[in-house]
Amino acid sequence: MAAGNKRRRFANGPRRPKYLASVDADRAVMMILALAADVSALRERLDTHERLAAAERLPAPDAVERYAPTEAVAAARAAARRAMIDRVTRVLLEPEPAGARAAGEAPE
Repeated sequence: MAAGNKRRRFANGPRRPKYLASVDADRAVMMILALAADVSALRERLDTHERLAAAERLPAPDAVERYAPTEAVAAARAAARRAMIDRVTRVLLEPEPAGARAAGEAPE
C-alpha cells in the first residue's frame, strides 16, 4: 500500500449504531454483550483444558492453541453458545406484555 493512502478503520455512517431509546441503556447492552462474548471464549478455553486433562495430556499453552474440536464437541459448544445468547438477550427479544409500560411495570 502506498504511504499516502491510509485505509479507514471504521465503517461508513455513525460510529456506533443506536438500538434503544436511551443512550445509557444502549451502552449497558453493548457492555453486557461484550462481557458475554468473553465469558463464551473462556468457557470454550476451559472446555479445551478439561478435555486435554481427561485425555491425560498436559494442557500446555501450545496444546490448547493446537486443539481442534471434533464435530460433536463443536456442535455442543455452538449449542451452549446459542443458549447463552438466548439467556442474555431474552429480555430484549421477548415481546413486552400488553400495557406493561403504561401501568409502570418493569419488563421481566
